[in-house]
Amino acid sequence: MTDEILLHDDAEMLEAGPEPAADEHRRGEQTLSRDGITVITLPAGEHVSRRLAESRAEEARALAAGVPRPLLIDIRGVKSIDRDARAVLGAAQMSAAVALLGASPVDRVLGNFVMGSQEPRCPVAFFASRSEALAWLAGFLPVP
Repeated sequence: MTDEILLHDDAEMLEAGPEPAADEHRRGEQTLSRDGITVITLPAGEHVSRRLAESRAEEARALAAGVPRPLLIDIRGVKSIDRDARAVLGAAQMSAAVALLGASPVDRVLGNFVMGSQEPRCPVAFFASRSEALAWLAGFLPVP
């Protein structure tokens, strides 16, 4: 499993368009759009440990730069998320809202475990469509 994190400011990745297949192998990536939505893509086909979740959460906090921002967590195709990792991802301390993106029934179950791991500190919802998730999160962007 790779713990590589790719950080870049690329609004094109967040625009609505063809959604990647849920089973395509992805590396874990994080981006911050020009609009201010943080996106965490967990690596497809891999087990998500507490260490990986903490690494992603730390990067999300760094990208947020002290401003509560909407957060999209892409869990499509993840094999499993251990209990400690679910607690880390469910905490979402610097998020205005969290959208979990999944494609399969297994993703939905994992998403429900993440959402139910602790009392939510912000609005949390599960989506099967990236464009719908981003549209929902846009309603939580900070007003300039």
